Amino acid sequence: MKLAGRVGYVLLLAVAPVLAALYAGGTTIPGGTFEPWTPAMIDLDVYRRTGELVLAGQDFYNVEAWLPWIYPPFPALLSVPFSLVALDVAQIAWLLLNVACVMAICYRMGLSRWNLSLASTAIVWLVEPVRETLGFGQLGVFLVTAAVMDSMPGARVFGRRLLPEGWLTGVATAVKLTPAVIAVYNFFAGKRREGIVSFISFLACTAIGFVLLWGPSLTYWGRLLSGDSGLNTGIVFKTNQSVLGVWTRLMGEASRGGLVLSALVLVVGVAAAVLMHRAGEVPLALCLAGLTSLLASPISWSHHYVWIVPFGLELLRNKRLPGYLTVAGLFYSIWTAFAPFKLLPGDNNVELTYAPLHMLVDNFGVYLGVGFLVACIVAVLFTPWGRDRRHGQQLLRRPAQPVAAS
Repeated sequence: MKLAGRVGYVLLLAVAPVLAALYAGGTTIPGGTFEPWTPAMIDLDVYRRTGELVLAGQDFYNVEAWLPWIYPPFPALLSVPFSLVALDVAQIAWLLLNVACVMAICYRMGLSRWNLSLASTAIVWLVEPVRETLGFGQLGVFLVTAAVMDSMPGARVFGRRLLPEGWLTGVATAVKLTPAVIAVYNFFAGKRREGIVSFISFLACTAIGFVLLWGPSLTYWGRLLSGDSGLNTGIVFKTNQSVLGVWTRLMGEASRGGLVLSALVLVVGVAAAVLMHRAGEVPLALCLAGLTSLLASPISWSHHYVWIVPFGLELLRNKRLPGYLTVAGLFYSIWTAFAPFKLLPGDNNVELTYAPLHMLVDNFGVYLGVGFLVACIVAVLFTPWGRDRRHGQQLLRRPAQPVAAS
């Protein structure tokens, strides 16, 4: 098929997911009345405002606004192009880029042709983290796509890598610190070079931020090193689906115990990812590392859980896993994809007054996620399946013995 034909075919496959994205990201129903193309995309508004301040040479950290800029200075540079165009153009471009990323993830996970189009449409339409990411104009889809394109085995558009594995993860970490968990997983799973490349890439992007935005860089990194992580009272909100969020709702405050528990979950999650990697389940291991970065982060809004997309697709296609892992993982995926806890009352710290059943519903997704990480460790270390997988990988890594001449 000629290049023009391939491009036309891809564009045809993208029609349905693009229409779904335009609806999910650009349509609201205020007062029960259908209103087409009335997007909120409040986070994209923050990015555009920040881009304008960058161009004006003004401080974008100390701005009196409902939603402040909370990222490092480097991504402020990436927001500049969206501040140069009209609002509608920026919104549509943002949605189209997100659709391209969702389709890229699905393609890397083995989907193609009409299966690719239908799956991408369903994900945009039905999966709450993706749908809400589009509605808010958030960047979660981009971060997951960067890690998947960087380290996930699977089909590629180009026959070979253009840049070494690890660089995209490093760029994503320079945008938001949580993807650093992917680099840590790679390093301890034996992919030392990839982990180092991520670190160098992160440093290079951060250095660009210092060179071009010296003052804001001193402000951000100075605050972070002094212990000011930018945490806010939103930790208790029902949509904060992190370990610290659960702790805060149960204990009534975000205390040191919650941070210690988050650190423990981080260690457990990286261990689960490394063990699955050594058992030969590399795609699942990468997804575990991604989910760990969200569970252990102080604030992980429900729409941050875009990692549930490659995770769910991997469970559906992987026939090697034990049935209990597949069933448990798919249940966790469905729970996270539909987010039933969002039906609970919220705001004004009402979460602190939840009845036991409401508290269970709100925290259940985090319990499922942490439980799945523990189940993966148990499966690899203490079950016949895990022993067989580890033994098989050891045989694959063992160098072939030369055959003696007769």
